[in-house]
Amino acid sequence: MEDIDAQKPVQLPESVRALTGPAANVFAWIGDRSSDLIKHACRVQFSSAGFDTAKFAEGPMILSANHRSLLDTAAIRHALPAVIRARTATVGARDFFSPSDTDRGVKRLFRTALCSYVVRTYRVCLIGRGDDMGDGVERITELLQSGWNVILFPEGTRARSASLGRFRSGVAHIARTTRARVLPIWIEGSERLLPVGGKFINTGAVHVNAGSPMRIGSAESNSEFLARMRCEIEALRVV
Repeated sequence: MEDIDAQKPVQLPESVRALTGPAANVFAWIGDRSSDLIKHACRVQFSSAGFDTAKFAEGPMILSANHRSLLDTAAIRHALPAVIRARTATVGARDFFSPSDTDRGVKRLFRTALCSYVVRTYRVCLIGRGDDMGDGVERITELLQSGWNVILFPEGTRARSASLGRFRSGVAHIARTTRARVLPIWIEGSERLLPVGGKFINTGAVHVNAGSPMRIGSAESNSEFLARMRCEIEALRVV
C-alpha cells in the first residue's frame, strides 16, 4: 500500500499549477524580455541594491514594497537574480485584471487579451481586495508553502502621493501563519515614469532598494509588525 501511495502524483494547489508547466515558463520568459524591452525602447534605467541571492537561502519570502506605479512589478522582477525570479509570483487584484462592466466590443476584447498577457508574463496570482484579501490568504499561503516568493504590495493599491498609504493587515497575517520572512523594499522613480492614470512610459530612472529580511515576532501583534515593516521600508527611501 505504501508503494502505491508513493507512486501517486503530487497534486499541486491550483495557485501553484497556474504558474508552472511549459506554457507558464514560456510566458515568464517573454515577461523577462518585456522588461528588457521597457529598458531599451523607453530608455528606462533600472538600478537596484540589496538583492543578493544569499538573502533567499532560508526559504521563500514575501517581497513587500511601496506601490506608486504599474512599473513597480517589472522593476522588482528586473532586480531579482534570475534563479530567484524564476520562483517569484506577483499578487494582483482580480478586478483590476478583468475588463470593466463598461467595456464593449473591440475594447473589451483588447483589455481581456492585455490582462491575460500581463497575468501570464508576470506570474500574477489573482486575489480579492480588502484587508482579508478574499481568497488571497489561502492562495498566497499555498505559494509560499510550495517554495515560491511572493511580491505583495502592503498598501493594496497604488498610492497617489509620496507618502505610504495604510497597510493591509493580511500581510502580517500571512507572515505569521506561514512563518515566511518579509523583505522590505523601496522603489524610487517609477511614479515619474508611469504615474497613476498615465498611458505612456516616460524616459527616466527607477531604483529598487532592498533591506534586511524580517520576521514577525511571536509576541508581536499584527499592527506592531506592520508599523515596524513600514519603518523598514521608509528607511530604504532614496533621498
